[in-house]
Amino acid sequence: MKTLPQTGSTSRRDFLTTSVSALAGLGMIGALNTDGADPVAKSGAAKTKRPFTLETMPRIDVHTHIGNAWKTLDEVMELRTAVQEQLHADLALFIGLGRAEPPDLDEMRKRYQGRIQFCISDFTIKDGLRFSPQELVEWQKRGVMGFKFYPGWQRGVQIDQPANDPTFYAMEQIGMVATSPHVSNPCGTFGKRTEWFAEPVEFWRQQHAWENVLKKHPQLVIVNAHMLWLCLSDEQLDYLRYMLTTYPNLNVDLATVPNFLHGVGRDNLREFMIEYADRILFGTDMASQWFVPTLDKKLPNIRDKVPQYQRYFEFLETDKELPSGIKDEFKMRGLSLPLDVLEKIYFRNAMRIYPHIADTLKKLGYFGKEQPAKTAGH
Repeated sequence: MKTLPQTGSTSRRDFLTTSVSALAGLGMIGALNTDGADPVAKSGAAKTKRPFTLETMPRIDVHTHIGNAWKTLDEVMELRTAVQEQLHADLALFIGLGRAEPPDLDEMRKRYQGRIQFCISDFTIKDGLRFSPQELVEWQKRGVMGFKFYPGWQRGVQIDQPANDPTFYAMEQIGMVATSPHVSNPCGTFGKRTEWFAEPVEFWRQQHAWENVLKKHPQLVIVNAHMLWLCLSDEQLDYLRYMLTTYPNLNVDLATVPNFLHGVGRDNLREFMIEYADRILFGTDMASQWFVPTLDKKLPNIRDKVPQYQRYFEFLETDKELPSGIKDEFKMRGLSLPLDVLEKIYFRNAMRIYPHIADTLKKLGYFGKEQPAKTAGH
């Protein structure tokens, strides 16, 4: 695989190697495998004793659009193997959000050992939320991760209309997660508006409409997509601080946002990621055109998207200078986050929030005899 050019700063592979070597020197894990074989790829799960390393920790992509065709889902597993072999990273699970109905869930569990999970979704909520409270109960019994909805960004869409309240109340009562709801769309500050919002008034109206839902339904557990799109400036990031502090059941995923975070100061962003590490989940928008737009055009097939994952991993794990922007027209420096923060973002928060994740990881052997944390509310 052609890797991104080195800039003299720490590469992801160097960081991985030195981290593992340092821990090995302290007697905390075994010595780094140097025979070229990937022990994770051989076993299918992390067998090393804790603490986890970058090579052994499971990574859960909570925001993908992989559809429901078996051929496509097989390609996801091929991609997982390619990431193991080329990046020495373990993409343990994928959550599909897309517009498609979930496939046969029992058959999917048999084929992929729980490594692919699904949500139900509604992308046309202007007609009212799609599922009745009773249908939500039935889908939850079948084992879906939660309910993904997409208010969109068109004028007049009202996520806080009273007609939606019975669905939100039902989700609170049964503990169904709002899985990566997409609220509003990117809107920069003056002089940096986007093609989605040429002016900020509608952007903030939609943000406040969503906050009305949070006020009315405080027990609703949410993982908002795309950092709630409060990530295009330092000022917006401060507003996201307000939202996360005010609403303890609100969380966010990182899908697509590395394409936009060049507008935020690195020190501010790094401090935010560490401060709110318990509330941030790894997600990518994989299988959409917004994963890494420039690379997605060159590498449209799912099995080939290793460089896109490499971009995300290097952003979180190293201090390399990386491309950013829809056309890679900007630069930003990786965050080089601490290992304990990466664990939370990559898998521990997902274990806590989503149903079935903790049990699946244990069955796959990531914790040995250790009991993973129970999933709250499920």
